[in-house]
Amino acid sequence: MKTNWLNKFLVVLTLGVAPYCLTAQTLKEATEAYNTGATLINEKKPEQALEHLYRALEISEDLEYEGEETKRMVEDLIPTAHLQYAMNLYRAKDMTATIEQLEKAQEKAKLYADRNTLGRVERIIPQLYNQMGNNEYRAENYQKAIDFYKKAIEIKADYPDPYLGIAISNEKQEDFEGMLDYLKQTIDVSNATNDRKKADDAQKKAKAYLLRVGDEAQKAKEFEKAIEFFTKAIEFDESDATLYYVIGVNYNELKNWEKVIEYSKLALEKANGTIDEAGVHYQMGVAFQNQGDTTQACQAFSNAQSGSFKAAAEYQMQEVLKCQ
Repeated sequence: MKTNWLNKFLVVLTLGVAPYCLTAQTLKEATEAYNTGATLINEKKPEQALEHLYRALEISEDLEYEGEETKRMVEDLIPTAHLQYAMNLYRAKDMTATIEQLEKAQEKAKLYADRNTLGRVERIIPQLYNQMGNNEYRAENYQKAIDFYKKAIEIKADYPDPYLGIAISNEKQEDFEGMLDYLKQTIDVSNATNDRKKADDAQKKAKAYLLRVGDEAQKAKEFEKAIEFFTKAIEFDESDATLYYVIGVNYNELKNWEKVIEYSKLALEKANGTIDEAGVHYQMGVAFQNQGDTTQACQAFSNAQSGSFKAAAEYQMQEVLKCQ
């Protein structure tokens, strides 16, 4: 009888102790997996570290309350391990895998509120996408380059480099409207971030293109198209008096005298010694003359009496208009 009672007691005791032993053993496994992962991170072996860390995380989550402390420590290391792994892949020049690990680092840093790692990752990812865009651009894969540049912008909208990358990629694809649009955005973002050089580069590129196509249109006697290009150029450099003057020249060819006078006056306002003002005054004189405003025409030709316009201005005043 005593033997039966003792056997029952041992069974009950064993059933009570077994879950505790299992929990202790499992918690030990989680701790060991965490410690191994931490050691591997210190040894710069993040790929192997992640295997152990995720194993520790899985066990800790199964343990619920008992595994809470280990779980928290594991979560502190996982974003760092992904970032370290990404940098190893970057040094191995595996850009695609690098991006994958950076995105995982970003995801886990957000999930586990690791603001330090999140900040580092969100600085690195757009730079890497921009570099990948540059690589595709050099390989003449312009649409792929644009796709990478746009990904950089999605993450960091105040980063001027990818805007410029899209602009020159559009240029290579002969999408000149797209080029100008992104050059304008490059200038806006560069100014907002105090990147004066990038803004200047974008401005010069846009202006040079518009001056070239405007000049081509003018030589082809497509004066309205020339005016359109030169007017667009003003959006990139409103201080250049020459732009206002050449717009006036093209309106002169169209015999739109009111516009000739308007843009000639603007050219003089912006001049500041950068253009031959006598030519502008002469152009205004012709416009006033054709409007029948002799007084204004005489004044304009009087102001044009210098340099290469001197003789022509005097002739208009003395022989044609009979200015007093």
